[in-house]
Amino acid sequence: MARLQSSIGLITGTDIVGTVDQLMAINGRPRDRILAKTEELQGQQQQIASLTASVIGVQLAGDALGSSSLFSSKNASSSNESALSVSTQDEVSNGSHLIRTLRTAATHSVTTAQSFSDIDEALGLSGSLSLKPSGFVDSKVSLSQLNNGLGVEGGVIRLTDRSGASAEVDLTQAQTIDDVLQAINDADVEIQATTAGGKIKLIDQTGLSASNLKVEQLGSAETAADLGLHGIDVAAGTVEGHDIPLPDGVDTLRGASLSTLGGGNGIGTLTTLDIQTGDGSTASIDVSSAASLNEVIDLINESGLDVIAKINDAGNGLRLRDVSGGAGTFEISSSDDTAANLGIAASTTDDIVVGDDLNLQTVTTDTKLSDLNGGAGIGTGSFTIRDSNGGTAAINLAVDELETVGDLIDRINSFDIGVEAAINENGDGIVVTDNAGGSLSLKIEDTGSGTVAASLGLAGTADPGESLVGSESVSIDITEEDTLETIVEKINESRRYGSASIVTNSDGSYGLQIRSTQGGEDGRIAVNLDGVDLSFRTTSQAQDALISISTDGGVERFVSSTDGVFEDEITGLNLTLKELSDDPITVTVDDDPDTIISAVERFADQYNKLIDKIEEVTFFDAEANEVGLLFGSTETLRIQNGYSRLLTGTLAGSSGETIRSFSQIGVRLDENGELQVDKTKLRAALTENPEAVEKFFINENDEGENVGMVGQLSRLADTYAGSDGGMLIRKTQTIANHIERNDDRVESMNTRLEAQRERLLKQYYDMEEAIAKIQANTSSISSIEYIGPVGSSE
Repeated sequence: MARLQSSIGLITGTDIVGTVDQLMAINGRPRDRILAKTEELQGQQQQIASLTASVIGVQLAGDALGSSSLFSSKNASSSNESALSVSTQDEVSNGSHLIRTLRTAATHSVTTAQSFSDIDEALGLSGSLSLKPSGFVDSKVSLSQLNNGLGVEGGVIRLTDRSGASAEVDLTQAQTIDDVLQAINDADVEIQATTAGGKIKLIDQTGLSASNLKVEQLGSAETAADLGLHGIDVAAGTVEGHDIPLPDGVDTLRGASLSTLGGGNGIGTLTTLDIQTGDGSTASIDVSSAASLNEVIDLINESGLDVIAKINDAGNGLRLRDVSGGAGTFEISSSDDTAANLGIAASTTDDIVVGDDLNLQTVTTDTKLSDLNGGAGIGTGSFTIRDSNGGTAAINLAVDELETVGDLIDRINSFDIGVEAAINENGDGIVVTDNAGGSLSLKIEDTGSGTVAASLGLAGTADPGESLVGSESVSIDITEEDTLETIVEKINESRRYGSASIVTNSDGSYGLQIRSTQGGEDGRIAVNLDGVDLSFRTTSQAQDALISISTDGGVERFVSSTDGVFEDEITGLNLTLKELSDDPITVTVDDDPDTIISAVERFADQYNKLIDKIEEVTFFDAEANEVGLLFGSTETLRIQNGYSRLLTGTLAGSSGETIRSFSQIGVRLDENGELQVDKTKLRAALTENPEAVEKFFINENDEGENVGMVGQLSRLADTYAGSDGGMLIRKTQTIANHIERNDDRVESMNTRLEAQRERLLKQYYDMEEAIAKIQANTSSISSIEYIGPVGSSE
């Protein structure tokens, strides 16, 4: 049975545990001295680590001065920051650039002309609304594309009409044929400019014959010749210039060629349009000479009728407006199919006729698959085709290495199944027709997670012998129950080309807005309606931002951007167009000493932090008799002396080097041992001799070693804090080893002390037990009574 023990002796009343603890405290003093030393060493270890970090900070700041790009840094400034901000790229040269801001970027958006009182009331509409990112017939030919890519030299020409009046036409800023025609038509002479296929056509409006119709070149430019107008001097009211070489795939100078309409099949032979306006006026307009839709528009507008012809708001057909003011019928017809082929056959009491989509061909066998869907492409993956007999084939774009629409069509047609692929009738996608003669449905579906068939518009089923027609157009069905809210939801669910929203008009009514999901000219979308009585008007025309750049008085270049941010590789400038400026903006690029000065100041700051750290760990307070943990440390003394010698000394080098010390560029140590930077002196040195300043920091010898100041600083830092044998690293390891030895000694001493404590406790408890026995024996002895002899009276 175990004995009960108390911290207080039950016999002697001695505080056994307290006494033993006091004895152990005395015996543990050698251990405690070791623990105190270990704590001091740990403090030193932390201070050494902090000092190492400070040295590395100096090294990193010094290394930053060794970058050649630092000394080639440039500063770019804009004379009109509110209109055009500027920054530099990695490669940029000093110079002056004259920037003209010609056009800001805009995202295409359309809004209903009608207004609605509620957003959740059924509109009673039935039909469809479609969005399409292509098929625009009002494309403009850039002058730079003409003449086999040589373009049109900017210059000034003089026009003389048949009355003898002349006017100078400045075409130095013209970029498209439309700009040229506009400039001529705005000139102070009665000459109208239009096009005839690949030629510019001039029409005298005076009706006189006092002078020839003439075009003259002014100055040394060849503008008139490049435009096919050189040498015109005729006694006639109309003249056509020479043919201008057009870019590949372009048939006319202005707008869509009639041959590219109707899905690339053309729109048939055009003859005469018969138009009657609401006031009863009529005209028969011969449009047989037109080669483009814009030329048809010109002929209608020249008819003398109060009619305005233009491209419709969707950009894919015509729009005619009766401005006669009459209340009668506005009728457009022809004795053949001319009016119908142009999509404008009508007989209405309305004063506006919006023409049909004329289906400009946008997809050919050469079209890249990555260019479909407004440049979004069709993704990657595979899909299967099953004909009406059950024959199946699979297509994988990556495996089959298909890049163009023609590649895809050829691949489909190569399969031994009963289908045939071709460009569809509207020229905007692929049609796959079943000719297997079976009873099953034609079926095309994507496999796995790909969406290729869906992106082509081909995913789905069709009856035997029928076709699945793919298109870039996405169609949204609209029913009589649909409200503004549900139409918005349907458009947004399609996730193609545009996003819809409801807008609140100034009178509190509502409208439907569709905004392109892509900015700039490539984000233009057409909204086509079928059976739906809505009218959309463009509220923001898609356009790229446009500026011109002339460097150091050189040739002007035109640069475009979808979002107003220009990353011009030629100048090395990043330009952001915020708003248009009436006056040209000057962008100046020159050397940027402030970047170098800031880098030198950062180096000085890091060095001063190192000095502050050394003072913190080596302080001596005589009054308080306190010292820093590294007081008297040889390491801190070596660091101070090493940096002081380098920063105040002179670099070795050839006598021809003009800058060999920090003091020459305004950097010196003050009375407290901290670096001070004289920015005025440093800026002067960078201005007067930037190459010498750079060589002071960066000077490579034949072996490619930097023997300049940065190289010296790096080697000095490696000596102190280098991972491979640096002084501070060695010191840290020495302290760590010492701490480890102390920990081992403490552990051994703790073991001995614990055993000693147990012995002392046992001895005290044994002593108590012995005393208890003695006391018990004494008590027993004292209780013995004397017994006398038998018979004794005592």
